[in-house]
Amino acid sequence: MNISSKTIAAALLIVSFAGFASPVKSEIIVIDNFSVNTQGAMIVDSFNTFDSQSSQTSGFMKGNAVSRDMTLTTIINTDPDGIDRSIARVAQNLFKLSNDTGVSSTATINHQFAPIDVVSPIYGTSVGSVQMEVTNVDLDAVATITLVDANDESAAFSFTTIAAGPQLIEFSYDDFLAVNSSLDLTKVKSVSTTLSGPIDLDFQMRTLAFNTPEPSSVMLFSLAGIGLASRRRRKQR
Repeated sequence: MNISSKTIAAALLIVSFAGFASPVKSEIIVIDNFSVNTQGAMIVDSFNTFDSQSSQTSGFMKGNAVSRDMTLTTIINTDPDGIDRSIARVAQNLFKLSNDTGVSSTATINHQFAPIDVVSPIYGTSVGSVQMEVTNVDLDAVATITLVDANDESAAFSFTTIAAGPQLIEFSYDDFLAVNSSLDLTKVKSVSTTLSGPIDLDFQMRTLAFNTPEPSSVMLFSLAGIGLASRRRRKQR
């Protein structure tokens, strides 16, 4: 039995539309999953001033090594001579920031790597984000993400938690471009995460990643099939 090219095209269109109706497939580019590597746990411990941890290799992204360094600055201490302190650490597959009573601090985690393209090849920058998978956080914590490209153009965007507990915090690519339209998301080379908040803040993060929608393979197959069916019909005339 011969099947007409129109029938083939119609069937492929149905598959194509089904692909559109399904959730957009995404490429998750992990910046850091905070797994403890051979260099051991990373800890920054500050009583009343400033402390930092030198860079270490934290993983690989698209074949390129990622370095991680951290700083911690205590900005309020009701008893500078006391034992209250702030601690930022990478351990047990988590990043943790903890402030004692009477202490507030700002922690910054900086990740650097060879420039990568995080833009969706079909949706551009309109769909896509930097994601923080947070396992626990207090109310009114402030998370700021700063992106830097290969031309040293940068853009920062902040989010303040409106609820405590586990949550996924997303920073849209368009939010960064609204701050600096010159930022080149096809050549991102650095992601800095700054965390601050009220006294006694606790914050825990499991992963930091780019979430970039990519074309559906079903859609590409469908479009190619429609083209072949149309070509076959023209040859039969």
